[in-house]
Amino acid sequence: MNGNPLYVAIGDSLTVGIGSTFFQPNFVKYYHNILEYHFKRPISKLVFAKNGATTDAILESLRHPDVAQAVHDASFITLTGGGNDLLHAGKSWLRTGNSEMVTGAIQMCLQNMERIIETMVGLHKDVQEPMLIRVLNLYNPMFEIPESVKWLEYYNQSLISLERFPSVRVADVYHAFKGHEPFLLSLDHTHPNPIGYRVIAQTVAGLGFDPVDPT
Repeated sequence: MNGNPLYVAIGDSLTVGIGSTFFQPNFVKYYHNILEYHFKRPISKLVFAKNGATTDAILESLRHPDVAQAVHDASFITLTGGGNDLLHAGKSWLRTGNSEMVTGAIQMCLQNMERIIETMVGLHKDVQEPMLIRVLNLYNPMFEIPESVKWLEYYNQSLISLERFPSVRVADVYHAFKGHEPFLLSLDHTHPNPIGYRVIAQTVAGLGFDPVDPT
C-alpha cells in the first residue's frame, strides 16, 4: 500500500460530532485514534458530513468528485445516516398520529442505505486493496415513547442485510445505548455527549478490522 491508509467518514451530525465539546473528541476522532493505535502507523482522514443530512443527501454526496475519489481510495469508511429521516417522521407522527409516515420513512431510508453501500462498493471495485465499511445503526433519542422502540428495532434489524456485502459490518449502537440514553445523550437530548461518542467508537472498533491489514 502506497502512502498512509485513508479513513473516510461520511454521514450526518454524528459524523460532524454535534453534541461533543471543543475539548473532547467526537466519534470520528475517537475511531481515527483507535485505527492508528491498532495498526501502529499514521492513517490519513477525510470527513464528508453535514448536520441535518438525510440519507437522500448522503447518497447525492457520493456523486461529488472529491467524495467519490475519497471512497475509491479509502481503506476504512464509517457511515452514519438515517437518524434525521426517522426523527423527522417521528415528530410528524407525534403531531398527526399518522404512523404511515414513519413506516414509509423507514422503507425509504433502508433503500437509500443500500444504494449508498452499493455505490461505495462500486467506486472501490477496481482497487486491489480491501476496504472496510462500518455502518452505524440508530440509537433511540425518543426512548420514552414505546412506539419508537418498535420502529427502531425493525429498522436496525433490517439494516443487518447490508452485511451481505463482503466489506460491510453493522455496528450495534442501539443496544450499546439502550437503557443508558440519559447518560450518553447531550443536553439537546438528541445527539451523543462525549461519553456517548466514545461508546459509539468502541462499539464500531469492537467489530474488528478484517479484512483490512495496512502494511
